[in-house]
Amino acid sequence: MTGGSGPVQFVERAADSEHELQTVLLDHPQLIPAEDLGFDGDLLVVGRETTLASGSVDLLCLSKAGEVVIVEFKTGPQNPDFRHALAQLIDYGSDLWKLSGWIEFDEGVVHRYLKGNHVDPVFRSATSLREAASRPGALDGEEWEALTLRLDRVLATGDFYFVVAAQRFTDQMKDSASYLNETTRYGKYFLIEIIRLDGHNQKAYAAQVVQAPSTRSGPDRPVSKATETDFLAAIADASYRELFATTTALGLQLVWYTKGASIRLKTPDRTEPISIGWLFLEGGQWSGAKHVTFGVDPGTLKNHPTVATAITAFCEKLKAVPGGKPTTGVLNAVIFEPDVFPGVKGELFDLLGQLKTSADAAPASGATSQ
Repeated sequence: MTGGSGPVQFVERAADSEHELQTVLLDHPQLIPAEDLGFDGDLLVVGRETTLASGSVDLLCLSKAGEVVIVEFKTGPQNPDFRHALAQLIDYGSDLWKLSGWIEFDEGVVHRYLKGNHVDPVFRSATSLREAASRPGALDGEEWEALTLRLDRVLATGDFYFVVAAQRFTDQMKDSASYLNETTRYGKYFLIEIIRLDGHNQKAYAAQVVQAPSTRSGPDRPVSKATETDFLAAIADASYRELFATTTALGLQLVWYTKGASIRLKTPDRTEPISIGWLFLEGGQWSGAKHVTFGVDPGTLKNHPTVATAITAFCEKLKAVPGGKPTTGVLNAVIFEPDVFPGVKGELFDLLGQLKTSADAAPASGATSQ
């Protein structure tokens, strides 16, 4: 940071109290290092000093993937204060776990936050989770669908992100969090230290994760998303293996959900690539897309102007592929059912290749920031 006479040198100082840091984080929740928690993008605040059955939760957030983050502040320096914060987190987790799904979570928790005095001004006009998540630069329709699916799963299992925030943690406190992470089937425990920096009559604050779950996986850890291996094991058809191989060879991206995946194309317009195809196990679908579906969500396409012409042409060519069925609803897309896809896969792969070539040749000058 710079001042009027040049760069300002900041030095870490002890805060006057834990309450000072609590106030800072409540007022500036973007200080939470979402990336260090394993999330892409900032967290969406859905509760701030919001009353639950067991008390008022300091901060309640959602990731764009539908993970629930519960934040409690350690209000004193001693170990009993830390144990109290952990106990409060677990109590709040049990309160949320009793909710029957994302709709009850929205109506019983998020609505009250949006109507309350502590709501972020950017959400003043929002009355529901859907409206808050639809603010400019937030979630598109497909991401919203994925969020609600995952949120339902998280609420059912209690697989929450439990975060204790404080100025300092002792080694014993870190060991306690590590123990919980290694022995608890559901739930992940993080410790975040908030740092005050002073310099030339100015203050700044930062936050860092000092204790997090290990990255190991095991049979007791819940699996929230399908994988290519899972998908191929459920469908004994080599055509789908070729689809995955072609997708990888073309440099397209596969993003997995519980019953399938979306095929995404990187563009100069946004950090997040755009979906141009979906595949699902039997019973899985999104907005009319099912089995193997290629096409685009017109609402999302508006955010990717540099490739709009190429993708629109791709969609028109899909309609000429024998056996395809147009989706019903908002998608400009075509479904290829299991008895059709193997016979037309070669033509579809060629169209994917043509789209990738056209997209790569699109000028980047029309790119817009996210």
